[in-house]
Amino acid sequence: MFKPLAPFLYWLDSNIYHTGYNPKIHREFPQDNHFAGVLYLTALYLSIAGAAIWTLFDAKRPNYNRLFYWFTLYIRYVLAIVIIIYGFDKLIPVQMPRPDVANLATPIGDLSRFQVLWDFMGISPGYMMMVGAGEVLAGLCLLFRRTFLFGSLLLLVILVNVVAVNCFYNVPVKTYATQLLIYTLFLIIPYAPKLYNIFFKGISTSILPEQYTLNTRLNRNLLKVLLIVVPSILIIPIVIGFSGRFARQAENARNQRIYNVITFVAKDTLPPLTTDTLRWNRLMLFVQGRYAVVFNMENQPMQFEMNTDKIKKTFTFHNGPDSTKWNVFNYSYPAKNQLELTGKWKGQNIDVLMEQQPVDSIPLNREKLIFINDD
Repeated sequence: MFKPLAPFLYWLDSNIYHTGYNPKIHREFPQDNHFAGVLYLTALYLSIAGAAIWTLFDAKRPNYNRLFYWFTLYIRYVLAIVIIIYGFDKLIPVQMPRPDVANLATPIGDLSRFQVLWDFMGISPGYMMMVGAGEVLAGLCLLFRRTFLFGSLLLLVILVNVVAVNCFYNVPVKTYATQLLIYTLFLIIPYAPKLYNIFFKGISTSILPEQYTLNTRLNRNLLKVLLIVVPSILIIPIVIGFSGRFARQAENARNQRIYNVITFVAKDTLPPLTTDTLRWNRLMLFVQGRYAVVFNMENQPMQFEMNTDKIKKTFTFHNGPDSTKWNVFNYSYPAKNQLELTGKWKGQNIDVLMEQQPVDSIPLNREKLIFINDD
């Protein structure tokens, strides 16, 4: 979507901004990155230039009340569509999925702040669903003239929290979340004096916005249809997609496996020493997600993409296109809940016998919600 802008933005940055943007190494998507910086700078300068030109050629107009009304309506609907989608992403819930066993087995000190936040939200989705319900409610309120100010105030509380979380947990959408917060403030600020009178002086006042309409009934009806159809077309397919993601995440969770190493044989059977850089401590397999995580004796994870050949009975672990560095293992199940792998690892022939552990062997996975706690 944004790729066509890359050459133009690269030229601007090379000749004007000098932020160091390079489309060969930087992602062409506006997150907290060089691309977003150049894109937003360009939008800012174009807006300032456009406003100056407009002011120069339209200086005699007494006010822009009608234009302000329609622009506010546009901002309301853009904000509503975005925040409703984000809300359903949490309400279903799929935005922060339940952490897999590899994440749960990784020491918290080895995780990034972002991953800690995502795991914190995903381990008990009820809180995430409540936040999502608030976002959906705020978005729906924005769609209607009588409720949009309430929706804006509710969304202000939500977005202040979102921006704070994004900033302090290194979530790479701080710029975008701040943009949504600015939209929300734009909707609230014109009513600030009236809100001050209501909340701090106890003075009753009407807060309904002035309304402008189109000239003919046909145009008014067409606008109503557009205001219903466009959000529906944008929101409904995405929400349906969230349902599919939820089903896939549930399937992945059911197919994850934990294996603790019983014996690890290279030239000899290797004892479980924490200083051993060859031996495995445990293995996590995600058959549905097609990846595997090997934990060494210091409990540090190494993640690989995984291909399964059920005819040859092999697992192939790889994390790059160079097939000479791929690890191919023959697998077998010598007993119930046991897995044996034979193949090459770090240039040595190995034979690994492992025993499957239940997913609920991780305490956080088996802990239930507690409402009465006398401990």
